[in-house]
This record gives sequence, structure tokens and C-alpha cells, in this order.
Amino acid sequence: MTPSNPLLHRVIRETGWTYEALARRLNTSARASGLTTAYDRTAVAHWLRGSTPRDPVPGLLCEILAGRLGRPVGPADIGMGHTAPPGPPTTAAELLAGVPGLRLRRHHRPEPGGQEPVGPGPGGQASGDTGRAGQGHQRVAEDDGHRVPEQRDRHAPAAHVAALSHTGLRRAAEDFFTGQVDALGGDATAPVLLAYLQGTFHSVLTTGGEDALTPMELGHAARTVLLLARSYADQCSFAASRRSLGRAASLAELAGEPSTRAIALRLLSQDALDQDQPAVGLSYVRQALEVSPRTPAMVRSFVAAQAAHVHAALGQRAPALTWLASADRLHGGTRAGTDPFHTYRPAALHFKRAVVLGLLGDHEAAHAALDASLAARPAQQERAIMLTHLERARLYRLAGRAAEAAAELRRAQALNRGIHSPKAAREITRLGGA
Repeated sequence: MTPSNPLLHRVIRETGWTYEALARRLNTSARASGLTTAYDRTAVAHWLRGSTPRDPVPGLLCEILAGRLGRPVGPADIGMGHTAPPGPPTTAAELLAGVPGLRLRRHHRPEPGGQEPVGPGPGGQASGDTGRAGQGHQRVAEDDGHRVPEQRDRHAPAAHVAALSHTGLRRAAEDFFTGQVDALGGDATAPVLLAYLQGTFHSVLTTGGEDALTPMELGHAARTVLLLARSYADQCSFAASRRSLGRAASLAELAGEPSTRAIALRLLSQDALDQDQPAVGLSYVRQALEVSPRTPAMVRSFVAAQAAHVHAALGQRAPALTWLASADRLHGGTRAGTDPFHTYRPAALHFKRAVVLGLLGDHEAAHAALDASLAARPAQQERAIMLTHLERARLYRLAGRAAEAAAELRRAQALNRGIHSPKAAREITRLGGA
């Protein structure tokens, strides 16, 4: 019988392993990652018939196969590409409904004086109408003279998406939320983004897609979901972040917006590196590189810098330096625009260079890049400055300079008291115990 997943079948045959041997190695790898699995040959047979295991199992499977074959293997190479979930939704409503924290709910008329519930937050708990920032009637912000849209009255006729026809209004919201994610991270931003999405796309979420979205509205949805994914990652909700990035990539594809799709794929690549899955990271950055020729030079610089990071993580010095030079060239050949999604700040590129050079063992050059990054940061970008001190601490640890590493960790910890980034706190603890 011809398998429904011939890609996986071909790769398994190339390893020379039986299905049982592959399942046994996968269980061992899962235990090392803190997971409890009990896969056997039957599970592998199910995957060959087209089913896909839950994250992070596809990534672990890729790493096992890559180690055996001595070459990168990503989800797309084994028929388990998950920038969209299995059986990808074809409508914006289905894509939005699959974003963690949002639900597709049929519209109903609330009881007089009653309240219609908001979709669950990232932890599955329902969010009420009062209390925290970002709830039902909470104003989000004002920026550059454009008021970012307030959440509308729930009992008013649903016309939220129509209000997005003004490009300046959408841009103001995207600019504000990008700045909030950069400055404050996930704990401060995820609840606000969830409330904004729930209110802005209220009619789509409650009618199940009966109201069509224009390409510009789809693009705005993709960008907002991408920012939510970044917030989830900062909260260490990595599975929710991956699912949101997949939805953002699919929404961007529906919108015909390659820039947002390329950035979502780049972030999926970075997530894989953060999970110590460089083969998966390479697969995603290759997809981003396929999309990026249709994007502005600044976005191509984003993607090239990520390609440099992936190759450095794989220990491939020459391609890493080549991609880093390409990122520099692309960045230097264009002026920064007003669109936050097309903007790659010099400080961010300096930081990425430091990470790449650190992985390649060029510690002195990496410290110089961190100096350049700090010099280019405005004082109010405390979160980015805090992460720069963390990266310097990591470099000092690698060089065995414990006293300097401890000093950098104290600086990062002091800054994080005002930022409350769970991801940074976890990294501070990890490096402090190294």
C-alpha cells in the first residue's frame, strides 16, 4: 500500500531503522526533553497514513532523523510542516478561531443586563469585563495623534471589521502594540492583544466567517496574531506561541502579504533554535527565504540574519558569515520606513551579530557588537537593554569569566524587576546556576 505520507516513508527507509527502533529513540529523546511518551511501531504507521503528532514531537522526530542522516531535516521534509495545522483551515474565521485564547462563537443575544463572556486567555481562563488592562471597554492607547481603537460596546451592532478600513488606524494599532511588546513583553501585552482581537474581529468570530475580510484586514489580523505569538513566547507559553505563529503565517498567505509571512516563518525558526532544534530552524528559515524575495530589503535583512543564526547554531561558519554579510548589505541599502513590520533597527542587527559571532566562538567581536547595540538603544528600551546584558552574561559564562557574568546578570535582574519578563527571569536563573 502506498503511504499517505511518502516523504516520511522515504526518510525512514533511508535511516535503515524499523518503525519500532524509530519509536524507541523518539521516546528516549522525549524523556530527555521532560515529556512522557509511549510511542510504538503502530504510532509510526499512523503517521505514515497521514496523521501528525502534537508539538513538539514533529520537531523531536526531525532532530532524531537529522542526527542519523547527518543532514538537516525539517517538518516539511517529513510531511509534517506545521506553519498551518493538519487539514489547514481555508477561511479567516477558522484561522482566527484557532488562535490560542480566541474562539469562534456563534452570536447570541445576551440577557437584559447580562454580560457576554470574552474568549479564554492563554491559560484557558475566561477574561471578565473589568479589572485588568485590555478588557472589554478599556482604551488601548494613543500614538502620534491617532487614537488606537477602543473596544466597542458588546451589545452594539457588530461592525468592528468595517472600522478597520482606515490604513492610519490600523497602522497606529500595529505601531503601538509593537512598541508595547518590545518594551514590556508578554505579561503586559497578551491580555490587551487578546481583547483587541476579540473586539476588532468580533463579527467574524461570532458569525463563523459570514462576514468576509478584505486583504488589508486579513493582513492586519496576521500582524496582530504575530504580535500575540511574541507575547506568548515571552510568557514561556511556547506551544501557544508556535500555534499563533502558524496562524499568522496562514493569514498572511491569505492576505497576499509576504512580509508578514516571512517574519512569522523567521520567528518559527527562532523558536526552534530556542528549543534546541536547529534542523527544524533551518527548515523554517528556508521557507522564509523562499518568500523573502517578494518583500522589502529590510525584511530580507531580518531573514538573512536568521539564516546566519541557524547556520551558526549548526556549526557552519562560512554560510553563517555569508548570511550575516548579506543582512548587513540589505540593511545598509535602505532607509527605515514608518511601518514597524518593515523596520529592522540597527541595534537589533548588532545584537543578532553578537549572537552569531558568540556561537562561532568570536567572543571579542561579539562583545563589540553588543557594545554597538547598547549604544544604538534609546534609554526607554529597557527590555532590549536587559536582554543585551543577558547575552553578555552568556558570553562571559562561555569564556569562564564568572565574576563578569554575575555582574551582567545582576544588571539584567534589576532591569527585569520593572519589566516582569518570565522568559528573561528563567534565563537569568539558568545562567546564574550554570
